[in-house]
Amino acid sequence: MKTDLELPRLTSADLAERFGNDEAALRRYRMLVALLRERRSPGEVARTFGVSRESLRRLREAFRRGGLAALKSRKRGGGHLVRGSPLARALRQELAAEPGLPANVLWKRVQARLRDEGVVDVPRSTFYRLLARLRDEESDTGSSSATVRLVREALGSLPEDPPLTLGRSDLAKLVLADETDVQQRGRRLQTALRAAIEQLRPSDDAGPVLNDPRWRHYLIIAGEYEAGETRTDLQEMLALSASTYSRAKREALERLAALLPSAIEALPPLAPPVHLYTPPSVSVPGYEDEIDLYVSSLRRDGLALIWGDPDEAYNLAATLAAHLQSRGQKVIWHAAAPLDTEPRPGLRLLQTLAAALAAEGDDELWRYLAAPDATPLVWHLDILANTIGGRRWAVVVANTHWLTDSDAIQTLDVLTTAYEQREIRLTLAGRDLPLWADTERWPPLPGSTDQAAVREFLQRLTRRPSTASALPLSDVVRERTMQLLEALPIDQVAFLSPDERDRLIAALVPIERLLATLRGAAGHIPP
Repeated sequence: MKTDLELPRLTSADLAERFGNDEAALRRYRMLVALLRERRSPGEVARTFGVSRESLRRLREAFRRGGLAALKSRKRGGGHLVRGSPLARALRQELAAEPGLPANVLWKRVQARLRDEGVVDVPRSTFYRLLARLRDEESDTGSSSATVRLVREALGSLPEDPPLTLGRSDLAKLVLADETDVQQRGRRLQTALRAAIEQLRPSDDAGPVLNDPRWRHYLIIAGEYEAGETRTDLQEMLALSASTYSRAKREALERLAALLPSAIEALPPLAPPVHLYTPPSVSVPGYEDEIDLYVSSLRRDGLALIWGDPDEAYNLAATLAAHLQSRGQKVIWHAAAPLDTEPRPGLRLLQTLAAALAAEGDDELWRYLAAPDATPLVWHLDILANTIGGRRWAVVVANTHWLTDSDAIQTLDVLTTAYEQREIRLTLAGRDLPLWADTERWPPLPGSTDQAAVREFLQRLTRRPSTASALPLSDVVRERTMQLLEALPIDQVAFLSPDERDRLIAALVPIERLLATLRGAAGHIPP
């Protein structure tokens, strides 16, 4: 028995396995999601789902007593349907003629049909109960019928912009259960439905549009739900009887429901959330001298290694990232989490880098790794290595002592190689110094406020490695070029005044001469 009213979070597959085609049970589950998980008020939930507060109270109580099993529909007796009452006959006839009619329109047509038979004063509540029973029967006739009905209901909101009603539809909640933003969910379902409708269009060898039956499915669905044509006009244009039109429409909806999963699958992944790679906006005061030295190291060597007390290392890394970003540097931030809360740290690091690449228009890696349960493969690392080059990013990775799985170690290797090739600037912060690093060059954080210890730390951090003067000439030129590009970003050149551009061109003439000389010398290399 359920007493704490904690609603289990079920995926689309879980819902299908537990409730099958029991649409009423799925609807009850979604009502409880709105009430218990989304914490919406009973009044709002009642209005959204078209039920009374009393019905909502009874549903909640049933769930409290019986758990998810209490949401399943119970088989009821025959009533009107068994007796074949005039109401049941009229309702069946109208549903056969046009299955997708909204309930309010259907009610008016049934009333008119009953008046012609001399039947009056039929309770509206009885009509709605019978309608629910008949549509439940329709769901039980085949595994796809329930989805067909959801597709038919959603198509009525297809032209809406923004597609909020579509995003709130039962179909959207079923096929895009992981998407929580209503407008985004509606937009993605709208795109998928239109792609599926386009697949109803017959192949090029089809005959004239109005004469070849292969066009019917596409013309009916696109005509009714995209072009806004009336059923009467389409029926007349296609020269179809009412029953033939209804049958063709049912077939088209069944095809559309079958095509929709592949259309959903073909949707591009959602744009990655910016928070995945954006550094924290807070800066911890008191690290001004350390920041200056680490920034100098990044400019000179492309590397900063911060290690010692984990909290202090994190704070210093976050402050450094915020400082670099405030100076116009593109900063990619990642802070690893404890293993008990993040058991796959390597995947999360890869997802951070993939999200940052996708934000700059290169979404190949994000397509493979966007899913929470994605599995990194060797060739994913190859994609990262091939796409991270030339970004001129400052990558700051904090809490490296939690990056211990093989995926994390291999990803850090890719980042280290990119730093060595001067493709990125890399900052690693954690409890320990990487095994490949020089302990003389990178002293541990002092771990105290003792001024003598801080001064000694700063002095050690100031020292240059003895091999620094022996850097290859190409590395020196590359570093100076990167400094020049930082001072004069390419994307800012268009905003310079004509005088400024002329002065800069004159200042860069010696570099132009140097390039010409180097190219000339390259053409006369002795054998």
